[in-house]
Amino acid sequence: MSIPNTLRLYQSESCFISSPLTVMIMDGDNKYLLKFKGYNFARLFVDINFLKNLDDFETRDDDVFVITYPKSGTIWTQQILSLIYYEGHRNRTEIVNTADRSPFLEYNLHKIDFEKRPSPRLFASHVPYYLAPKGLKNKKAKVCRTNSS
Repeated sequence: MSIPNTLRLYQSESCFISSPLTVMIMDGDNKYLLKFKGYNFARLFVDINFLKNLDDFETRDDDVFVITYPKSGTIWTQQILSLIYYEGHRNRTEIVNTADRSPFLEYNLHKIDFEKRPSPRLFASHVPYYLAPKGLKNKKAKVCRTNSS
């Protein structure tokens, strides 16, 4: 009996767990992963055209970026910063998802127009330094970084 790829977690040494319910095997198959400039992205959630232009993403001086390794407190940090920056959420007069308050730069799941977002804008990202927008490196935008334990 053949075991489907999504159930072969213990048979393969190279696997990628994207969520508690989805296991994707990385055995040379590019069905689930997109390798862009040496970094792997989940193919289903990323826009290759946005990645190609990420270097030119227009940052503002009051932008706040949460740049982290996966599984190192990203969502927790996003929650804390959004409570600080968005008074309406703190007072529970406005219920907004974390992904909308502090969307992932490389995974724009809700197709938010980043240019039209009011300042200060909060973003989260797992991209390495060499893929980060060059404006982030040159401007006064704030970068919050977490360390994995």
